[in-house]
Amino acid sequence: MKRLLLCCLLLGGALFSCSKEETGGTPDKVEISLSTLTFQLSRDGSATADITVTPSTTPLEEKDFRLENPDQEMVSIHYTSRIEQTGEGLFRLTILDSGGEESYDETPRLYCDKAGFVSEPLHVSRGAFAIPVVRVTTEGPVLDKETWVAGTIEIDGKGYLPSLERMAVEVKGRGNTTWGWEKKLYALKLDSKKEVLGMPKHKRWCLIANYMDRTNLRNRVAYHIGANSRLAWTTRNEFVELYFNGSYDGLYLLTEQIKVDKNRVNVTEMEPTDNSGEAVTGGYLLEFDTNYDEEQRFRSATTDIPVNIKYPDPEDLTPEQFAYIRDYVNRIDEVVAAQSMNQGSDDDAPFEYLDMESLADFWICFEVTANHEMLHPKSIYFYKERGGKLFAGPIWDFDYETLVSHTATRWVNYGMTYPSSIYPWHERNWWNMLLLHNATFRRAVKSRWQEWYPFLQRVPDFIEHERKAIAQAEVRNRERWPSINDTGYPNGDEWLSFDEAVDRLKEVYTTRTEWLNSQISAW
Repeated sequence: MKRLLLCCLLLGGALFSCSKEETGGTPDKVEISLSTLTFQLSRDGSATADITVTPSTTPLEEKDFRLENPDQEMVSIHYTSRIEQTGEGLFRLTILDSGGEESYDETPRLYCDKAGFVSEPLHVSRGAFAIPVVRVTTEGPVLDKETWVAGTIEIDGKGYLPSLERMAVEVKGRGNTTWGWEKKLYALKLDSKKEVLGMPKHKRWCLIANYMDRTNLRNRVAYHIGANSRLAWTTRNEFVELYFNGSYDGLYLLTEQIKVDKNRVNVTEMEPTDNSGEAVTGGYLLEFDTNYDEEQRFRSATTDIPVNIKYPDPEDLTPEQFAYIRDYVNRIDEVVAAQSMNQGSDDDAPFEYLDMESLADFWICFEVTANHEMLHPKSIYFYKERGGKLFAGPIWDFDYETLVSHTATRWVNYGMTYPSSIYPWHERNWWNMLLLHNATFRRAVKSRWQEWYPFLQRVPDFIEHERKAIAQAEVRNRERWPSINDTGYPNGDEWLSFDEAVDRLKEVYTTRTEWLNSQISAW
Protein backbone atom coordinates (compact mmCIF):
# COMPACT_ATOMS: atom_id res chain seq x y z
CA MET A 1 0.00 0.00 0.00
CA LYS A 2 1.32 3.43 -0.82
CA ARG A 3 2.58 5.23 2.23
CA LEU A 4 1.16 8.67 1.58
CA LEU A 5 -0.22 9.33 5.00
CA LEU A 6 2.62 10.94 6.89
CA CYS A 7 3.66 13.27 4.13
CA CYS A 8 0.08 14.36 3.45
CA LEU A 9 -1.09 14.96 7.02
CA LEU A 10 -1.66 18.69 7.57
CA LEU A 11 -1.60 19.18 11.30
CA GLY A 12 -3.04 22.63 11.13
CA GLY A 13 -5.84 21.66 8.80
CA ALA A 14 -6.46 22.78 5.24
CA LEU A 15 -8.12 26.05 4.28
CA PHE A 16 -10.03 26.80 1.08
CA SER A 17 -12.01 29.86 0.06
CA CYS A 18 -14.22 31.16 -2.71
CA SER A 19 -15.72 34.52 -3.67
CA LYS A 20 -19.32 35.72 -4.01
CA GLU A 21 -19.09 35.54 -7.81
CA GLU A 22 -18.23 31.85 -7.60
CA THR A 23 -20.93 30.96 -5.14
CA GLY A 24 -23.95 32.96 -6.27
CA GLY A 25 -25.43 34.46 -3.13
CA THR A 26 -23.21 33.36 -0.28
CA PRO A 27 -21.16 36.02 1.56
CA ASP A 28 -18.34 37.82 -0.26
CA LYS A 29 -15.80 35.32 1.01
CA VAL A 30 -16.51 31.83 2.31
CA GLU A 31 -13.71 29.86 3.89
CA ILE A 32 -14.06 26.15 4.53
CA SER A 33 -11.38 24.37 6.54
CA LEU A 34 -10.87 20.68 7.30
CA SER A 35 -9.08 19.54 10.43
CA THR A 36 -7.20 16.89 8.43
CA LEU A 37 -6.90 15.59 4.87
CA THR A 38 -5.82 12.10 5.96
CA PHE A 39 -8.03 9.16 6.94
CA GLN A 40 -6.31 5.94 7.97
CA LEU A 41 -8.86 3.22 8.64
CA SER A 42 -8.67 -0.08 10.42
CA ARG A 43 -10.96 -2.94 9.48
CA ASP A 44 -14.57 -1.82 9.95
CA GLY A 45 -13.23 1.35 11.55
CA SER A 46 -13.97 4.99 10.96
CA ALA A 47 -12.18 8.34 10.90
CA THR A 48 -13.49 11.89 11.06
CA ALA A 49 -12.59 15.41 10.03
CA ASP A 50 -14.19 18.53 11.44
CA ILE A 51 -15.32 21.08 8.84
CA THR A 52 -15.47 24.77 9.76
CA VAL A 53 -17.32 27.26 7.57
CA THR A 54 -16.58 31.00 7.88
CA PRO A 55 -18.73 33.07 8.18
CA SER A 56 -20.60 30.65 10.43
CA THR A 57 -23.90 32.11 9.21
CA THR A 58 -23.27 30.90 5.64
CA PRO A 59 -26.53 29.12 4.71
CA LEU A 60 -25.11 25.62 4.21
CA GLU A 61 -26.62 22.26 5.12
CA GLU A 62 -25.38 18.68 5.18
CA LYS A 63 -26.93 18.05 1.76
CA ASP A 64 -24.78 20.78 0.21
CA PHE A 65 -21.63 18.66 0.68
CA ARG A 66 -20.60 15.55 -1.25
CA LEU A 67 -17.56 13.31 -1.39
CA GLU A 68 -16.47 12.15 -4.84
CA ASN A 69 -13.48 10.54 -6.42
CA PRO A 70 -12.31 12.43 -9.54
CA ASP A 71 -11.73 9.12 -11.29
CA GLN A 72 -15.03 7.52 -10.34
CA GLU A 73 -18.56 8.40 -9.50
CA MET A 74 -19.58 8.50 -5.83
CA VAL A 75 -17.06 6.68 -3.63
CA SER A 76 -18.72 3.59 -2.23
CA ILE A 77 -16.54 0.64 -3.20
CA HIS A 78 -14.21 0.46 -0.21
CA TYR A 79 -15.83 2.81 2.27
CA THR A 80 -18.85 4.97 2.87
CA SER A 81 -19.13 8.51 4.16
CA ARG A 82 -21.58 10.78 5.91
CA ILE A 83 -21.69 14.44 6.84
CA GLU A 84 -23.57 15.77 9.85
CA GLN A 85 -24.05 19.31 11.13
CA THR A 86 -22.60 19.77 14.61
CA GLY A 87 -23.30 23.47 15.12
CA GLU A 88 -23.60 26.79 13.33
CA GLY A 89 -20.94 26.74 10.64
CA LEU A 90 -19.66 23.39 11.93
CA PHE A 91 -19.92 20.03 10.18
CA ARG A 92 -18.29 16.64 10.54
CA LEU A 93 -17.19 14.30 7.77
CA THR A 94 -17.06 10.65 8.83
CA ILE A 95 -15.56 7.95 6.61
CA LEU A 96 -16.39 4.34 7.46
CA ASP A 97 -14.58 1.26 6.24
CA SER A 98 -16.94 -1.13 4.47
CA GLY A 99 -14.93 -4.29 5.00
CA GLY A 100 -13.40 -6.50 2.38
CA GLU A 101 -9.98 -8.09 2.22
CA GLU A 102 -8.14 -5.76 -0.12
CA SER A 103 -6.09 -2.75 0.84
CA TYR A 104 -6.77 0.63 -0.72
CA ASP A 105 -5.32 4.11 -0.97
CA GLU A 106 -7.70 6.57 -2.60
CA THR A 107 -7.90 10.33 -3.10
CA PRO A 108 -11.46 11.65 -3.23
CA ARG A 109 -12.33 15.33 -2.84
CA LEU A 110 -14.94 17.09 -0.76
CA TYR A 111 -17.29 19.33 -2.76
CA CYS A 112 -19.74 22.02 -1.68
CA ASP A 113 -21.60 23.20 -4.79
CA LYS A 114 -23.47 25.93 -2.97
CA ALA A 115 -20.20 27.56 -1.87
CA GLY A 116 -18.21 26.68 -4.99
CA PHE A 117 -15.80 24.72 -2.83
CA VAL A 118 -13.53 21.81 -3.85
CA SER A 119 -11.00 20.47 -1.36
CA GLU A 120 -7.53 19.28 -2.05
CA PRO A 121 -7.35 15.47 -2.38
CA LEU A 122 -8.17 13.60 0.80
CA HIS A 123 -6.15 10.48 1.48
CA VAL A 124 -8.18 7.47 2.58
CA SER A 125 -6.16 4.30 3.23
CA ARG A 126 -6.45 0.87 4.75
CA GLY A 127 -4.06 -2.06 4.65
CA ALA A 128 -4.93 -5.65 3.84
CA PHE A 129 -5.68 -8.17 6.59
CA ALA A 130 -2.68 -8.38 8.89
CA ILE A 131 -2.49 -9.36 12.54
CA PRO A 132 -0.21 -7.17 14.68
CA VAL A 133 2.62 -8.96 16.48
CA VAL A 134 3.29 -8.43 20.21
CA ARG A 135 6.66 -9.44 21.66
CA VAL A 136 6.95 -9.64 25.46
CA THR A 137 10.20 -10.54 27.19
CA THR A 138 10.29 -10.90 30.98
CA GLU A 139 13.19 -11.10 33.42
CA GLY A 140 11.75 -14.25 34.93
CA PRO A 141 8.76 -16.59 34.66
CA VAL A 142 5.22 -15.30 35.25
CA LEU A 143 4.02 -17.73 37.89
CA ASP A 144 0.89 -16.22 39.41
CA LYS A 145 -1.74 -13.45 39.30
CA GLU A 146 -0.29 -11.42 42.16
CA THR A 147 3.38 -10.85 41.32
CA TRP A 148 4.39 -8.31 38.68
CA VAL A 149 7.41 -9.41 36.66
CA ALA A 150 9.53 -6.77 34.91
CA GLY A 151 10.21 -6.97 31.20
CA THR A 152 9.87 -5.26 27.85
CA ILE A 153 7.19 -5.08 25.17
CA GLU A 154 7.16 -4.05 21.53
CA ILE A 155 4.34 -4.20 18.99
CA ASP A 156 4.52 -4.36 15.20
CA GLY A 157 1.26 -2.95 13.85
CA LYS A 158 1.92 -4.56 10.44
CA GLY A 159 1.34 -1.34 8.55
CA TYR A 160 -2.34 -0.76 9.23
CA LEU A 161 -2.20 -0.01 12.96
CA PRO A 162 0.38 2.08 14.84
CA SER A 163 3.39 0.17 16.17
CA LEU A 164 4.77 0.50 19.71
CA GLU A 165 8.50 0.85 20.12
CA ARG A 166 10.19 -1.31 22.70
CA MET A 167 9.48 -0.09 26.22
CA ALA A 168 9.43 -1.31 29.82
CA VAL A 169 6.44 -3.33 31.01
CA GLU A 170 5.39 -5.37 34.02
CA VAL A 171 3.46 -8.60 33.51
CA LYS A 172 1.38 -10.86 35.73
CA GLY A 173 -1.20 -13.57 35.19
CA ARG A 174 -4.94 -12.89 35.14
CA GLY A 175 -8.20 -14.84 35.07
CA ASN A 176 -9.89 -17.17 37.52
CA THR A 177 -10.62 -20.61 36.10
CA THR A 178 -8.79 -19.64 32.92
CA TRP A 179 -5.46 -19.04 34.70
CA GLY A 180 -5.29 -22.79 35.38
CA TRP A 181 -5.39 -23.66 31.71
CA GLU A 182 -2.42 -24.23 29.45
CA LYS A 183 -2.65 -21.06 27.35
CA LYS A 184 -2.23 -18.22 29.82
CA LEU A 185 -3.87 -14.79 30.07
CA TYR A 186 -1.78 -11.79 31.06
CA ALA A 187 -2.19 -8.35 32.57
CA LEU A 188 0.20 -5.69 31.27
CA LYS A 189 1.33 -2.50 33.01
CA LEU A 190 3.33 -0.21 30.76
CA ASP A 191 6.07 1.99 32.15
CA SER A 192 4.08 5.07 31.06
CA LYS A 193 0.74 5.80 29.40
CA LYS A 194 0.88 4.97 25.70
CA GLU A 195 -1.52 4.53 22.82
CA VAL A 196 -1.65 0.86 21.84
CA LEU A 197 -2.74 -0.16 18.34
CA GLY A 198 -4.62 3.11 17.96
CA MET A 199 -6.45 2.78 21.29
CA PRO A 200 -6.28 5.75 23.70
CA LYS A 201 -3.35 6.14 26.08
CA HIS A 202 -3.20 4.09 29.26
CA LYS A 203 -0.78 1.98 31.25
CA ARG A 204 -3.04 -1.04 31.82
CA TRP A 205 -3.90 -3.60 29.13
CA CYS A 206 -4.96 -7.26 28.90
CA LEU A 207 -3.92 -10.16 26.70
CA ILE A 208 -6.97 -12.46 26.46
CA ALA A 209 -6.25 -16.03 25.34
CA ASN A 210 -9.75 -17.14 24.20
CA TYR A 211 -8.36 -20.61 24.80
CA MET A 212 -11.67 -22.45 25.18
CA ASP A 213 -13.25 -20.63 22.21
CA ARG A 214 -12.65 -22.63 19.04
CA THR A 215 -13.71 -19.64 16.94
CA ASN A 216 -11.63 -17.07 18.89
CA LEU A 217 -14.48 -14.69 18.05
CA ARG A 218 -16.93 -14.70 20.94
CA ASN A 219 -15.37 -11.82 22.89
CA ARG A 220 -14.73 -9.89 19.70
CA VAL A 221 -18.37 -10.23 18.61
CA ALA A 222 -19.72 -9.24 22.03
CA TYR A 223 -17.53 -6.14 22.12
CA HIS A 224 -18.68 -5.25 18.61
CA ILE A 225 -22.27 -5.37 19.86
CA GLY A 226 -21.39 -3.38 22.96
CA ALA A 227 -19.53 -0.75 20.94
CA ASN A 228 -22.70 -0.19 18.92
CA SER A 229 -24.95 0.07 21.97
CA ARG A 230 -25.89 3.03 24.15
CA LEU A 231 -23.45 1.90 26.84
CA ALA A 232 -21.02 4.71 27.57
CA TRP A 233 -17.90 2.61 26.94
CA THR A 234 -17.03 -0.86 25.71
CA THR A 235 -13.46 -2.09 25.92
CA ARG A 236 -11.61 -1.54 22.65
CA ASN A 237 -9.68 -4.52 21.34
CA GLU A 238 -7.54 -5.85 18.52
CA PHE A 239 -6.38 -9.32 17.55
CA VAL A 240 -2.63 -9.89 17.95
CA GLU A 241 -0.17 -12.76 17.71
CA LEU A 242 1.96 -13.09 20.83
CA TYR A 243 5.59 -14.05 21.18
CA PHE A 244 6.33 -14.54 24.88
CA ASN A 245 10.01 -14.81 25.83
CA GLY A 246 10.82 -15.72 22.26
CA SER A 247 8.22 -18.48 22.00
CA TYR A 248 5.16 -18.22 19.73
CA ASP A 249 2.11 -18.31 22.02
CA GLY A 250 -0.66 -17.93 19.47
CA LEU A 251 -3.60 -15.67 18.72
CA TYR A 252 -4.72 -13.29 21.48
CA LEU A 253 -7.15 -10.41 21.88
CA LEU A 254 -5.34 -7.35 23.24
CA THR A 255 -7.89 -5.27 25.11
CA GLU A 256 -8.22 -2.22 27.28
CA GLN A 257 -8.56 -3.12 30.95
CA ILE A 258 -11.61 -1.87 32.81
CA LYS A 259 -10.27 1.15 34.67
CA VAL A 260 -11.51 4.59 35.69
CA ASP A 261 -10.13 6.98 33.08
CA LYS A 262 -11.47 9.76 30.88
CA ASN A 263 -11.23 7.38 27.88
CA ARG A 264 -12.62 4.34 29.71
CA VAL A 265 -15.01 4.44 32.67
CA ASN A 266 -15.29 8.20 32.76
CA VAL A 267 -16.32 9.12 36.29
CA THR A 268 -15.02 11.78 38.64
CA GLU A 269 -11.86 10.67 40.41
CA MET A 270 -12.37 10.64 44.15
CA GLU A 271 -10.21 12.38 46.75
CA PRO A 272 -9.79 11.27 50.39
CA THR A 273 -11.58 14.46 51.40
CA ASP A 274 -14.74 13.61 49.37
CA ASN A 275 -16.68 12.37 52.38
CA SER A 276 -19.90 14.38 52.49
CA GLY A 277 -22.44 16.27 50.42
CA GLU A 278 -22.38 15.75 46.67
CA ALA A 279 -18.65 14.97 46.72
CA VAL A 280 -19.19 11.58 48.37
CA THR A 281 -21.69 10.52 45.67
CA GLY A 282 -19.09 9.58 43.08
CA GLY A 283 -17.42 8.34 41.15
CA TYR A 284 -17.45 4.62 41.88
CA LEU A 285 -16.78 1.46 39.86
CA LEU A 286 -18.34 -1.79 41.13
CA GLU A 287 -18.14 -5.44 40.10
CA PHE A 288 -20.82 -7.92 41.10
CA ASP A 289 -18.87 -11.18 41.27
CA THR A 290 -19.10 -14.36 43.34
CA ASN A 291 -15.32 -14.59 43.46
CA TYR A 292 -15.71 -11.80 46.01
CA ASP A 293 -11.98 -11.25 46.09
CA GLU A 294 -11.47 -7.49 46.36
CA GLU A 295 -10.13 -6.02 49.58
CA GLN A 296 -13.09 -3.63 49.80
CA ARG A 297 -16.36 -5.49 49.37
CA PHE A 298 -19.82 -6.07 50.85
CA ARG A 299 -22.96 -8.13 50.31
CA SER A 300 -26.24 -6.35 49.69
CA ALA A 301 -28.70 -6.46 52.53
CA THR A 302 -31.79 -7.74 50.66
CA THR A 303 -30.63 -10.20 47.96
CA ASP A 304 -27.05 -10.89 49.09
CA ILE A 305 -25.29 -9.56 45.96
CA PRO A 306 -21.50 -9.96 46.26
CA VAL A 307 -20.26 -6.43 45.49
CA ASN A 308 -16.57 -5.70 44.89
CA ILE A 309 -15.49 -2.05 44.97
CA LYS A 310 -13.05 -1.63 42.08
CA TYR A 311 -12.74 2.14 42.43
CA PRO A 312 -11.72 4.02 44.53
CA ASP A 313 -8.68 1.82 45.13
CA PRO A 314 -8.64 0.00 48.50
CA GLU A 315 -5.93 2.18 49.97
CA ASP A 316 -7.82 5.35 48.97
CA LEU A 317 -11.40 4.42 49.87
CA THR A 318 -12.54 6.15 53.05
CA PRO A 319 -15.06 4.70 55.53
CA GLU A 320 -17.54 7.42 54.54
CA GLN A 321 -17.24 6.55 50.85
CA PHE A 322 -17.61 2.83 51.59
CA ALA A 323 -20.74 3.49 53.64
CA TYR A 324 -22.25 5.73 50.97
CA ILE A 325 -21.92 3.29 48.04
CA ARG A 326 -22.98 0.32 50.21
CA ASP A 327 -26.11 2.15 51.32
CA TYR A 328 -26.85 3.27 47.74
CA VAL A 329 -26.67 -0.31 46.42
CA ASN A 330 -28.72 -1.55 49.36
CA ARG A 331 -31.44 0.98 48.56
CA ILE A 332 -31.61 -0.16 44.92
CA ASP A 333 -31.60 -3.79 46.01
CA GLU A 334 -34.50 -3.19 48.39
CA VAL A 335 -36.58 -1.24 45.86
CA VAL A 336 -36.01 -3.76 43.05
CA ALA A 337 -36.83 -6.73 45.30
CA ALA A 338 -40.09 -5.02 46.24
CA GLN A 339 -41.20 -5.15 42.60
CA SER A 340 -42.35 -8.74 43.05
CA MET A 341 -45.20 -7.37 45.18
CA ASN A 342 -46.39 -5.10 42.38
CA GLN A 343 -46.45 -7.33 39.32
CA GLY A 344 -47.09 -5.44 36.10
CA SER A 345 -46.88 -2.05 37.76
CA ASP A 346 -45.54 1.17 36.30
CA ASP A 347 -43.52 1.83 39.43
CA ASP A 348 -40.63 4.15 38.56
CA ALA A 349 -39.02 3.96 42.01
CA PRO A 350 -36.07 1.77 40.88
CA PHE A 351 -35.17 4.27 38.19
CA GLU A 352 -34.71 7.04 40.67
CA TYR A 353 -31.46 5.20 41.43
CA LEU A 354 -30.80 3.03 38.37
CA ASP A 355 -30.28 4.22 34.79
CA MET A 356 -32.92 2.47 32.69
CA GLU A 357 -31.29 3.01 29.28
CA SER A 358 -27.96 1.38 30.16
CA LEU A 359 -29.73 -1.39 32.08
CA ALA A 360 -31.75 -2.29 28.96
CA ASP A 361 -28.76 -2.33 26.60
CA PHE A 362 -26.67 -4.29 29.10
CA TRP A 363 -29.33 -7.00 29.37
CA ILE A 364 -29.72 -7.23 25.59
CA CYS A 365 -25.95 -7.66 25.17
CA PHE A 366 -26.01 -10.59 27.58
CA GLU A 367 -29.24 -12.15 26.33
CA VAL A 368 -28.47 -12.00 22.62
CA THR A 369 -25.15 -13.77 23.26
CA ALA A 370 -26.75 -16.17 25.78
CA ASN A 371 -24.17 -15.23 28.42
CA HIS A 372 -25.38 -16.41 31.84
CA GLU A 373 -22.77 -14.56 33.88
CA MET A 374 -25.29 -12.08 35.26
CA LEU A 375 -26.97 -15.01 37.04
CA HIS A 376 -24.02 -15.93 39.29
CA PRO A 377 -23.14 -12.98 39.12
CA LYS A 378 -19.65 -12.80 37.55
CA SER A 379 -17.91 -9.85 35.90
CA ILE A 380 -21.04 -7.67 36.13
CA TYR A 381 -19.94 -4.05 36.24
CA PHE A 382 -21.72 -0.89 37.35
CA TYR A 383 -20.44 2.64 37.78
CA LYS A 384 -21.77 5.77 39.43
CA GLU A 385 -20.85 9.33 38.54
CA ARG A 386 -20.95 12.11 41.08
CA GLY A 387 -24.51 13.31 41.56
CA GLY A 388 -25.84 10.66 39.19
CA LYS A 389 -27.55 7.30 39.13
CA LEU A 390 -25.97 3.84 39.02
CA PHE A 391 -25.26 2.86 35.39
CA ALA A 392 -24.84 -0.66 34.00
CA GLY A 393 -21.61 -1.45 32.19
CA PRO A 394 -19.14 -2.01 30.81
CA ILE A 395 -19.60 -5.56 29.51
CA TRP A 396 -16.78 -8.07 29.98
CA ASP A 397 -15.88 -11.74 29.42
CA PHE A 398 -17.96 -13.49 26.75
CA ASP A 399 -15.84 -16.47 25.69
CA TYR A 400 -17.22 -19.12 28.05
CA GLU A 401 -20.46 -20.97 27.16
CA THR A 402 -21.91 -18.23 24.99
CA LEU A 403 -23.81 -18.70 21.73
CA VAL A 404 -23.96 -22.45 22.19
CA SER A 405 -26.44 -24.71 20.46
CA HIS A 406 -28.45 -25.79 23.50
CA THR A 407 -29.42 -22.20 24.37
CA ALA A 408 -30.25 -21.05 20.84
CA THR A 409 -33.99 -20.89 21.53
CA ARG A 410 -34.38 -20.42 25.25
CA TRP A 411 -34.18 -17.62 27.78
CA VAL A 412 -30.91 -17.37 29.66
CA ASN A 413 -31.28 -14.24 31.82
CA TYR A 414 -35.05 -13.96 32.15
CA GLY A 415 -37.71 -15.97 33.92
CA MET A 416 -35.60 -19.11 34.27
CA THR A 417 -35.46 -21.48 37.22
CA TYR A 418 -32.06 -22.92 38.11
CA PRO A 419 -30.82 -24.78 41.20
CA SER A 420 -29.84 -22.15 43.76
CA SER A 421 -26.60 -24.01 44.34
CA ILE A 422 -25.55 -23.16 40.77
CA TYR A 423 -26.96 -19.66 40.31
CA PRO A 424 -27.88 -18.37 43.78
CA TRP A 425 -28.83 -14.91 42.55
CA HIS A 426 -30.81 -15.96 39.46
CA GLU A 427 -34.37 -15.48 40.73
CA ARG A 428 -33.73 -12.15 42.43
CA ASN A 429 -31.20 -10.56 40.10
CA TRP A 430 -32.23 -7.06 39.13
CA TRP A 431 -32.96 -7.71 35.45
CA ASN A 432 -35.12 -10.73 36.17
CA MET A 433 -37.10 -8.91 38.85
CA LEU A 434 -37.66 -5.83 36.71
CA LEU A 435 -38.54 -7.68 33.50
CA LEU A 436 -40.98 -9.92 35.33
CA HIS A 437 -42.60 -7.30 37.53
CA ASN A 438 -42.00 -3.80 36.19
CA ALA A 439 -44.04 -2.84 33.14
CA THR A 440 -42.06 0.37 32.59
CA PHE A 441 -38.77 -1.49 32.22
CA ARG A 442 -40.32 -4.23 30.11
CA ARG A 443 -41.66 -1.65 27.65
CA ALA A 444 -38.27 0.09 27.57
CA VAL A 445 -36.48 -3.18 26.72
CA LYS A 446 -39.03 -4.04 24.03
CA SER A 447 -38.73 -0.59 22.45
CA ARG A 448 -34.94 -0.73 22.54
CA TRP A 449 -34.88 -4.22 21.05
CA GLN A 450 -37.06 -3.17 18.14
CA GLU A 451 -34.86 -0.13 17.54
CA TRP A 452 -31.62 -2.13 17.73
CA TYR A 453 -32.76 -5.28 15.91
CA PRO A 454 -31.75 -4.15 12.39
CA PHE A 455 -28.16 -3.74 13.61
CA LEU A 456 -28.25 -7.06 15.47
CA GLN A 457 -29.31 -8.78 12.25
CA ARG A 458 -26.11 -7.58 10.57
CA VAL A 459 -23.75 -9.05 13.16
CA PRO A 460 -23.24 -12.30 11.15
CA ASP A 461 -21.63 -10.13 8.45
CA PHE A 462 -19.15 -8.95 11.08
CA ILE A 463 -18.50 -12.55 12.14
CA GLU A 464 -17.78 -13.49 8.53
CA HIS A 465 -15.45 -10.54 8.13
CA GLU A 466 -13.51 -11.45 11.27
CA ARG A 467 -13.30 -15.10 10.18
CA LYS A 468 -11.36 -13.98 7.12
CA ALA A 469 -9.23 -11.57 9.13
CA ILE A 470 -7.87 -14.20 11.54
CA ALA A 471 -7.96 -17.29 9.30
CA GLN A 472 -4.21 -17.57 8.72
CA ALA A 473 -3.29 -16.68 12.30
CA GLU A 474 -5.81 -19.24 13.53
CA VAL A 475 -3.93 -22.00 11.72
CA ARG A 476 -0.74 -21.05 13.57
CA ASN A 477 -2.66 -20.80 16.84
CA ARG A 478 -4.12 -24.28 16.34
CA GLU A 479 -0.67 -25.71 15.66
CA ARG A 480 0.58 -24.15 18.89
CA TRP A 481 -2.41 -25.32 20.95
CA PRO A 482 -3.73 -28.49 19.25
CA SER A 483 -5.61 -29.75 22.32
CA ILE A 484 -7.92 -27.76 24.57
CA ASN A 485 -9.24 -30.75 26.52
CA ASP A 486 -8.52 -29.16 29.91
CA THR A 487 -11.33 -26.62 29.50
CA GLY A 488 -14.33 -28.89 29.99
CA TYR A 489 -15.68 -28.10 26.49
CA PRO A 490 -17.92 -25.19 27.53
CA ASN A 491 -18.89 -24.14 23.99
CA GLY A 492 -19.43 -27.57 22.46
CA ASP A 493 -17.42 -26.85 19.32
CA GLU A 494 -13.93 -27.64 20.57
CA TRP A 495 -13.45 -30.59 18.24
CA LEU A 496 -14.79 -28.88 15.13
CA SER A 497 -12.55 -27.29 12.54
CA PHE A 498 -12.23 -23.52 12.71
CA ASP A 499 -14.58 -22.99 9.79
CA GLU A 500 -17.11 -25.49 11.14
CA ALA A 501 -17.06 -23.75 14.51
CA VAL A 502 -17.54 -20.31 12.94
CA ASP A 503 -20.38 -21.64 10.79
CA ARG A 504 -22.06 -22.96 13.93
CA LEU A 505 -21.51 -19.65 15.74
CA LYS A 506 -23.21 -17.74 12.93
CA GLU A 507 -26.06 -20.26 12.77
CA VAL A 508 -26.67 -20.13 16.54
CA TYR A 509 -26.51 -16.34 16.59
CA THR A 510 -28.98 -16.01 13.70
CA THR A 511 -31.37 -18.56 15.20
CA ARG A 512 -31.16 -16.88 18.59
CA THR A 513 -31.78 -13.31 17.40
CA GLU A 514 -34.76 -14.44 15.34
CA TRP A 515 -36.18 -16.37 18.31
CA LEU A 516 -35.61 -13.44 20.69
CA ASN A 517 -37.29 -11.10 18.24
CA SER A 518 -40.38 -13.29 18.13
CA GLN A 519 -40.49 -13.51 21.92
CA ILE A 520 -39.82 -9.86 22.76
CA SER A 521 -42.16 -8.58 20.04
CA ALA A 522 -44.97 -10.48 21.76
CA TRP A 523 -44.44 -8.70 25.09
